[in-house]
Amino acid sequence: MVAILLPQSKRSAPLSVDHHTHAIIESFQRITIVGWVSCGHPIDIFTQQEEIEVPSKLVRKNTYALRVRGDSMKDANIVDGDVVIIEQSQVAENGEKVVVKINHKEVTLKTLRLDQDGVKLVPANPSIEPIILNNADVEVLGIVRGVIRDQI
Repeated sequence: MVAILLPQSKRSAPLSVDHHTHAIIESFQRITIVGWVSCGHPIDIFTQQEEIEVPSKLVRKNTYALRVRGDSMKDANIVDGDVVIIEQSQVAENGEKVVVKINHKEVTLKTLRLDQDGVKLVPANPSIEPIILNNADVEVLGIVRGVIRDQI
């Protein structure tokens, strides 16, 4: 069984359901899983090429997918082995779940917190400390638009 999880956002909309059959009525589109992202300690970019079908409403102009490693986002319902759907973007709003590159090499997925002192990358796991950085050390690569889990 496959579960498709949609994070809360200003643009969230429920999937359409046929009330007679209780089936989700949704068109799907293939996107590329371009590699892995760490939900834990940042790691170097690891690439691969694989495709996955996702609901079309999650796909925008520059959409790709990453497979998750680690458990730092488990309380945000993003766990090891999930596939996250990412909208490529260089800007993100405070509080969004983002994929970021740190110091031009390591990549991680965390919740973005912005303040006068810089950037805080906040995990959704109380046993892991936030990462605090200067603005210049962080590059936003994309925003999480959905999560696909093939094992429930």
